[in-house]
Amino acid sequence: MSTSTTLDEVRPEWARRQERARRHRRAKSRLRLPFAVAAACWAVLLLWWAATYPAYTGTAPDGSAPLYAAAVRAVHAGPATLLQTAAAAFALGYLVAALARFGVRGRHSGPVALALAALPPTATLVVSATPGAVATVAALLLTGAGLRLLVRRAEGGLHLGGPVQRLDLAVLFSAVCALGLTGTRGAGTALVAVAVLLPALPGARVRLVLLAAFALAVPVALGLLGHPADRGGDLHTLRAADLALAQHRAPTPLGPALTAVAPPAAWEAAGADCSASAALTGPWDAAAARRAEGELTAAWRRLLRDHPDRVLDARLCRGRLAWGVWAGSSGPHAATEVPGPAAGSRGLWHPLHAAASWSRTLLRAPQLDWLLWRGALWAYLGLAAVVLYAWRHRLPALVPVAGAAVLGTQLALTASAADQDYRTMAAALFLGPLLLTLATVRTRRPA
Repeated sequence: MSTSTTLDEVRPEWARRQERARRHRRAKSRLRLPFAVAAACWAVLLLWWAATYPAYTGTAPDGSAPLYAAAVRAVHAGPATLLQTAAAAFALGYLVAALARFGVRGRHSGPVALALAALPPTATLVVSATPGAVATVAALLLTGAGLRLLVRRAEGGLHLGGPVQRLDLAVLFSAVCALGLTGTRGAGTALVAVAVLLPALPGARVRLVLLAAFALAVPVALGLLGHPADRGGDLHTLRAADLALAQHRAPTPLGPALTAVAPPAAWEAAGADCSASAALTGPWDAAAARRAEGELTAAWRRLLRDHPDRVLDARLCRGRLAWGVWAGSSGPHAATEVPGPAAGSRGLWHPLHAAASWSRTLLRAPQLDWLLWRGALWAYLGLAAVVLYAWRHRLPALVPVAGAAVLGTQLALTASAADQDYRTMAAALFLGPLLLTLATVRTRRPA
């Protein structure tokens, strides 16, 4: 007979009733916080949805995420963005509940989640018909599920299973699948995130490997089925932009196929303005580029073989948004790209639409660009808070679990960024402020 069982038997009945009531109140309080946060965030996001109906941007999705584009066309942009508001509200409440398991009080994480639902940089993303909104919600869910599974591992219950753990694994599965369905970059984010999670969650490694395999299989299957590629991030445009920067760094005579795509002056100008592939694809001859795709690929492979540093230089230049707190100054495409509202975004009530437009215009002041529209700063601040908590509470596994989604986003963006669109780093804009609340926990988290 265990000591705990013996003590429980000798305790009086009134003490046992008090303990059961205390546990019941604790369970209710754990549910009350995420529901309250999710409801409040959804109410605010519904105001944004009504102000920008049917969608703030992306009413005609491109081909970068074929399944997402097909879903938007099937249900219309308005219902699609409405579903995104509900998913984002759930994800914010779910992550707040996960942080509460580490001792973060609701009075700290709740207002942060509500501010994220209200501020234009984050709210307009949620109500936009763009795969970036789905990828951001998936990053929130992946982080929340990873944190909750880590708590169970720290408590020694990861191998026990149970309905709560099955729910967390289902959320994790859904998040990885959603990332895979948002295109090649999302699948890359999922693969990196799962690879980072594997050492930290040994009890769930088999499931995580299966999730990663599914996330990789979806974009591969779509490619085999012949879905259209993204015109802004297609491989041949990115490779051509790599060649342009290499030509700018070390000018060499261009072959006839490359000069047919664009004149030498255009290649030179695009190399000087290396922050976006549009610096080259804007003025080039698209038909000639398709005809010369084989020559472009061969030239890029020679560049990768002989001068891999120049390829990396080009990718880091276009991926500056992932790592740089401030925008570059290398050309007109170096500034942070913030898409404006779609022509059809008129809202359901004009005063609400006007207030939303005014608030967004107000926060587009150049001095606020690094703070509100670039995710790198918040990625670093969130990581610093996570490291501090891990050091205080002797929980080193927290660092990879909390940082997996953002790191995956940064690496995938570095490999495949086509421009400086702030939406591609929106996951850090959401996760960074919420993870920063871990710095408020000074005592050990409750059991």
